[in-house]
Amino acid sequence: MTSFRVVPQMSGRVRNRKVYKTMASRHTAIAWHAIVGVALGIAIMLPTATAGAAPLDAPIDTPEQSEQAWAGSASNPYGGQDYYVDSQQGDDANAGTDVSAPWKTLGKVNETVFRPGDRILLKAGSSWQNQQLWPKGSGVDGKPISIGAYGEATAHRPYIATNGNVESPFSEGIGTGNPVKNPDKVGTTGAIVLRNQQYWEISDVQLSNDDDFAVDKTNKDGTVWDGISISVNADLLEREGVNDPASTVMRHFRISNVYVHNLDSPSTWQKIYAAGVNFQVFGSKNHQEYERMAGGYRFDDISIENNVFDNVDLNAIQVGFNWFGDGTGETDANGKWHDGWEHLWVRTHNQYTTNVAIRHNYMHSIGQGAIQVGDVRNGVMEYNTVNGYLKRYDVQSCAIYAYASADIVMRYNEVFDGAATTWDGTPWDFEYNDFNVIYEHNYSHDNGAGWFAYMGNTDKAIARYNLSVNDNGTMIREFMSSNYSPTWFTNNVIVYDGGSTGSGNTKSAFHNDSFKDTLYFVNNVFYNTNTNSATRWHDPKNGSESAKDISKAIFRNNVFYEASGKRGEGEPENINGITDEPRFQGFAGDSSVLTGLVNKTDPEASITSAAKLFTPSNDSPLLNAGLYNEAMGQKDILGGDVFHGLAPEIGIVERTDIGGKNTNPVEENIKPVQGNLALGKTVIASSTHPNGKFPASNITDGKVGTRWAAADGPDYPVTLDIDFGKTVTVNRLDITEFTEVSSDPGNHPEWATHHRVQRYSLWRWDEESSDWVKFHDSDQGLPDDTTSVTFADQTTSKIRLQIDAVYDNVDMYQGKPGSPTVSEIAAYRTASPQSLKLVASLPRDGYNLAQNAGVDTNQVSWLVSGDHLAESMLRIMQPNGNEGPLLRRDTDYTVREENNGQWRVSLAEPLVRSLPANYPKGMNGQSGAYGFRLTSDSGSTLDLTLKIINTPVNSIKPGGGETPNPGGNGTITP
Repeated sequence: MTSFRVVPQMSGRVRNRKVYKTMASRHTAIAWHAIVGVALGIAIMLPTATAGAAPLDAPIDTPEQSEQAWAGSASNPYGGQDYYVDSQQGDDANAGTDVSAPWKTLGKVNETVFRPGDRILLKAGSSWQNQQLWPKGSGVDGKPISIGAYGEATAHRPYIATNGNVESPFSEGIGTGNPVKNPDKVGTTGAIVLRNQQYWEISDVQLSNDDDFAVDKTNKDGTVWDGISISVNADLLEREGVNDPASTVMRHFRISNVYVHNLDSPSTWQKIYAAGVNFQVFGSKNHQEYERMAGGYRFDDISIENNVFDNVDLNAIQVGFNWFGDGTGETDANGKWHDGWEHLWVRTHNQYTTNVAIRHNYMHSIGQGAIQVGDVRNGVMEYNTVNGYLKRYDVQSCAIYAYASADIVMRYNEVFDGAATTWDGTPWDFEYNDFNVIYEHNYSHDNGAGWFAYMGNTDKAIARYNLSVNDNGTMIREFMSSNYSPTWFTNNVIVYDGGSTGSGNTKSAFHNDSFKDTLYFVNNVFYNTNTNSATRWHDPKNGSESAKDISKAIFRNNVFYEASGKRGEGEPENINGITDEPRFQGFAGDSSVLTGLVNKTDPEASITSAAKLFTPSNDSPLLNAGLYNEAMGQKDILGGDVFHGLAPEIGIVERTDIGGKNTNPVEENIKPVQGNLALGKTVIASSTHPNGKFPASNITDGKVGTRWAAADGPDYPVTLDIDFGKTVTVNRLDITEFTEVSSDPGNHPEWATHHRVQRYSLWRWDEESSDWVKFHDSDQGLPDDTTSVTFADQTTSKIRLQIDAVYDNVDMYQGKPGSPTVSEIAAYRTASPQSLKLVASLPRDGYNLAQNAGVDTNQVSWLVSGDHLAESMLRIMQPNGNEGPLLRRDTDYTVREENNGQWRVSLAEPLVRSLPANYPKGMNGQSGAYGFRLTSDSGSTLDLTLKIINTPVNSIKPGGGETPNPGGNGTITP
């Protein structure tokens, strides 16, 4: 079995979430070689990766060997005063305002309060050992204060080597794992420091901050060493009486062309971040104490671009994390509980850092995760390259992710050489309380932990058009909480070795924990290259059977390709799925995929060069085989429009040269919710929890993230009455019991929730007797995540769920079993499908393109009987027999009711003419034969076939007219 490795290959990482985890091994970093300053335009040629390739060890140019155009060599664009600093020829007795009379030390700079528009210019080639740069003052809008370089273009960046000479940010508890932050010292641990300052721009400097990185790559407890540390300190602002939002929200920061290396931190988590570039918000009190401030304490308008990071701990870049005390937690507007460390309070109390851009950065050998944004709204992370993360730490993290953030896009990033870990550790991560977060057009490869970590509590999370090669751990890791809305994984390509045992504590598998809420997997390619082993669909952590449950995942129109020809145990149902070889233009499982470091200086170009290999060939089953959904967005990984033809392609590349652009696609409900008779209806409960956060109305709001709860220790039976507002007929109820498990059940058993209902009954309201009538009961509880209860038709205006008893000794609170709590009740009437019959078809001998040239009226139709078609649907069938896309009613086809209960279904002329271009091989390889599936109002289906020919007019034999179909078998035979 060939392993498709992407060079160069290294390993390592840590995670600082407040759910503490450990990892068994630590990894040491390699020296500065086999890396490239992509952000600085250094082009390096590496050979094609091969199986078993060792890390490259050839010397290359460092970022310091590139000629630079220093900003300080040009005039000051902001009109302020320039100050010059030269470590070799300067003198602190000088005025510092002329290039011929510079200052010498950074201490002199630190004594000065600078004014808007001023520049601090450091002489290229200078270095300052054991010094820290902390200038004072703030700029204003349009006149920032700048730190930059001047001097010879061939000299290296001015170099600040602080060598760990900063004070500890802790006042006590060092070494305990829970140190206390000192409000006077936190945020002052960088080679460059800004605290409660704004409107600053930093460029063209080299920074390090470690005492002996080459000897000891981990640091002692109590030390925090940053490259650039920028902080908001709420305690100091309060102490100084600052209460104006213009001075509590720190705005406008630009960091570019900075080279940060050799930053060390302890190998254990100290409840504080360290990073090459580090933006943090500090406050020693709980968050409620600071929420009276109108604008909040936060940052706004941050840009970090074109920088290089090497051997940096914990993160290369960390932006926005808020260190106010979390408190015990809170319940959101939907009645869902959140522990304090989930940072829901950042969203509900206006503490987001806003407008963050992180672009074109190159990161090598990062101790923990490479880029973390925390508590950020409106952010983009794009065109970044991560070459090695999780290198030196005992707690997991992911390479590029957002924590408790909103409106974030991560695209065109390349990540490789991540370590295999026990928990998360993947390149990408949907984190707690992420709202509207998108991963698109990214390329990850050779990461030992897998592809995606998934924590839950997300809303509108989407992963689309991403490429993963040899992320041979767990594709979807963890799943710790339910969601606010379904998450989409659409149009991704995942290439993996299904037989890999991985390294550390991981092995190749689809998931390792139960899916606690709805995930949609649509139009993805799962490509198992192993010729002996099938995909492991389940690798439950701790061997738990409950961790195998992925019933909430819905798979549509995916490719499950197994090079071995074997099917994996537990393979999920994949509606309209494909198991054939995808037949890509440049990848067939027998060659390596090139990394972005092959003569590339543009991350987007390097990613697209790899992605082009996965373009569907002309005979690929991926063509026109996808299912349109809005989560696909507008562009594929190559920038092509989505989509062309009658249906999108499966995978990451849309063939824009086949079929015209579809400008008005039809989105099909993946999991239809229409027909729920209880949706939005009034509910009356005999018992409701007195805190007011779990009202009965939540069970009919259509959201599984909300819930009703009875009061503690209620009197049984407990009833829930749904009032439909009119007489309806019901024969099915879908009941979703809330079964969230608390993260801290030992200390807070009242937060833990399992299946509690043991006995229940269903009743209908009888208008004639003005009383409730029981029609169903059960002593088996509600065993499924959503339990569907079917019964004979019940015609009524109200229906009752009566909970008669709960299980003893489950979720005990104050000596009593936990009270019942239900997320959702949906009511349906499932109709019995009628039988559709084909009466006649037009034309008789197939549709002739040549004969109908220039015709723009509907010339193809079928006459159908047996059921109503007022709300019917028509879709085209794919060449392999799977259902294809829904067609647009009144655009692609029309439906008209005729006499005697018959209906005429007619195809639009433009649709008919487009069929040969979109499906050149026809149905099942029969050129010119095209299939359709008609679905009636009651759900019955009828398969139809149309033959298209292209015979010159003078060759047509006499005939034509409508062809009767007395047999009614649903198939037209021209």
